[in-house]
This record gives sequence, structure tokens and C-alpha cells, in this order.
Amino acid sequence: MSEIGGYYECDPSGIEKRSFEIIRETLSCYAIDESLFEIAIRVVHAGADFSLAVLIEARNDAISAARAAFSRGGVIFCDVEMLRSGISRRECERLNLTPVSHIGGEEAKKRSERLGITRAMASVDIAVESGVRIFALGNAPTALFRLLERAAEGAPVDFVCGMPVGFVGAAESKSLLAVSGIPSILLRGPRGGSGLCAACMNALLRMV
Repeated sequence: MSEIGGYYECDPSGIEKRSFEIIRETLSCYAIDESLFEIAIRVVHAGADFSLAVLIEARNDAISAARAAFSRGGVIFCDVEMLRSGISRRECERLNLTPVSHIGGEEAKKRSERLGITRAMASVDIAVESGVRIFALGNAPTALFRLLERAAEGAPVDFVCGMPVGFVGAAESKSLLAVSGIPSILLRGPRGGSGLCAACMNALLRMV
């Protein structure tokens, strides 16, 4: 074996186990709500950044709402395909849940062109109109703004994982989500992304 081989772990399970040991040990010194601890571990692991742990917020009994929504099965709307791919297939099959993303579909494209809106917004409209009530948003602030608009109009929303990323509208959309009354878990500020949102969703799925 080369000298390089002495610097890294080859066993996938060993890598994950040691990663979580490091994260748990470090986060034990942080002031994190006990109910969010497992979520914080997964989000920190996904981003390799301990500062993410203190940005996670749960609103309106979000964890209980997520558990109830997931246990009923159905569809999880994902704003982008990368997020859909990151949500655990095994956990979804166990709970009879199906993650979907409409953003690359022809209907979203046609709606966005006809209405002069983003595909992410059009995708939310498609999901709401098809009766989806669980939303995971890890990329597009416009998707979260649109969902909040539709909810204000009366669309039923059981749970939102809101972690859109960016410098234009991301922080603002999450601030509005926080005061919307919708059960939600969010990441304050402009940070976020599909990987972090998927990590949060997977932690929640494992709790059910």
C-alpha cells in the first residue's frame, strides 16, 4: 500500500460512523434544542460546517407535524431534482412517500413562459393544484414565496422544510415562512441548498 493509504479511511460505514462521532462530540457544547439535535447532526454532516447548527429553527410544532404528515404517506414536493435525488429512497418506501420534482417537466416550462414566472413558481402551482401538502425547498426562494402566497389563499400545507439558498430573497422568504403559521423547519439567513434540505428531511424521516 502507498504512503497515501495511511491518511484515509476506506470503509464507507467507518467514515460515516467517525464523522457522526466527531459531530456529536462537538455539538454537545452548543446550545441546541434537544428536539433538533439529530437534524443538526445531519445538516452539519452535509455541510461540514458546525455554524449551521445554530441557524436551524422549528416553528409551529414542526417536528410533530412532520411526523404526522409523513406517517400518512403521499407526495413530497421538491423544488429541484437534486433535492429529490438526495431524499432517502429507502425511508420513503418504508413510509409510502414519493418525492417528486416538476421543475424539469414540460408543464412547468409552459406555465412559466405563459405567466412570466420562474419554473420553480410554476412547479409549486402544479403541486398545490394536485393536492400536495408536504414541501421541501432547498434551492429557489421564488418557490417558497409562491408557496406562501398559495397558503395565504387557502391552500392546505401540512409541513415545509424551507432551506432555499442565495443572496436574492432567500433570507426574506424564510423570515416570512417563520411567521406564516405553517409548521416548518428552516435555516435562517441566505444559506441553504439541496444537500442541507435533503439532510434535514432524511433526519425527519428517520424519526417517524
